[in-house]
Amino acid sequence: MMYESMNVQTTPGLGAPHEGGSLSRSALVRGFRPAFRHELSGEIRLSQTVDGILASEHLLDGLPSRWIAERDRAGRALALVREIRAGYLRGVEFWTLADLQHPPLDG
Repeated sequence: MMYESMNVQTTPGLGAPHEGGSLSRSALVRGFRPAFRHELSGEIRLSQTVDGILASEHLLDGLPSRWIAERDRAGRALALVREIRAGYLRGVEFWTLADLQHPPLDG
């Protein structure tokens, strides 16, 4: 099942990928961006590097501290709290990994 949310957060000024950025062209063509969603609040965060640049893969670096369950000695995120789900944002729809295995067919 797809979930809709307009509560998407990105670093200010980085709401769209730019030429030379880390988001791949093939991902843009398909329109799927790696993201995380908080199951209770519905808040969605696009995957970002530690510098706030949109990432082409799921990275924990740009997530809010309250979403992180465990960090290593250097402070890097190792695990997320149980309410966080990895998936992809396409437009305003959040797709879980399970959604991608059985996508709805549209005409």
